[in-house]
Amino acid sequence: MYLSPRLLKISSSVCAVVGGVMLAAKLSISSYGFLFLALSSSQLFISSLQTKDYLMICYSSSIFIFVDCLGVYRWLLA
Repeated sequence: MYLSPRLLKISSSVCAVVGGVMLAAKLSISSYGFLFLALSSSQLFISSLQTKDYLMICYSSSIFIFVDCLGVYRWLLA
């Protein structure tokens, strides 16, 4: 299924805000905020691939790999 880059960027922003608020709230479900942040980064990465924005490809993939995956591992899997 093809989603437009604009829609992916909007959805990415919403997921980033939801994930950030969940982490900042420090509730029992706060750790799931990293899933929203990972979803946000992956959507931004896909959007950047579609538009061939190479700087954003590097940015979004590095954030996804290093920050979000580490957060998901440390908060949810470990």
